[in-house]
Amino acid sequence: MVNGIRCRGAWGAWGAWGAWGAWVPGCLGAWVLGAGCSVLPANRECDFVNRQLDGIEHVKSARVECAAGVFANDGISARVEMIDGAVLKFEHLGFNAFTSNATNIVVAEASGLMPRVASCDGVFAANFHREAPLGHHLRPTLIDTREAVSRYRELLEEVEFWPQCPQYYEVQNRRGVSFRYCARKPGAPEEPSRPDHCS
Repeated sequence: MVNGIRCRGAWGAWGAWGAWGAWVPGCLGAWVLGAGCSVLPANRECDFVNRQLDGIEHVKSARVECAAGVFANDGISARVEMIDGAVLKFEHLGFNAFTSNATNIVVAEASGLMPRVASCDGVFAANFHREAPLGHHLRPTLIDTREAVSRYRELLEEVEFWPQCPQYYEVQNRRGVSFRYCARKPGAPEEPSRPDHCS
């Protein structure tokens, strides 16, 4: 176990038998090369998210939870507390959530409310990226998660304005696909209903 990631050696199982059963040397190849598990894509992406959230103005603390694994993915979440006590939780963080190439600004919780969006594919946390269906709600549009954290008061106002689930507002994306959205308190069972035309 290195940096929270369990690695399995790719060069066969050798070594001692013990309480763990057959011991497969973790990251053997990487250690032989002197690099260790820190070179794994999943760890690099997690480090990237930490660096992006570090030093943003008005942030009191940011707790990043990284997905276990070897390969890079957007299973990273972060709870960000601002100096005025506001708390936001972001999901699907990773390389696709930061910089001008971002495609995700997924807000799982803001101001004690969970923004929820229903489509024919299911119900999810809200994506406020400028290319997403709700991206046009903020002016100017948000480029990435780092900017969303810097402009957190606008996000809070937006989510507080949403109706309480199961009531909802409806919007269409650029392709004419309908989405319903609302906000609910954590632990509440209500969700927005899927659009009428879904089978």
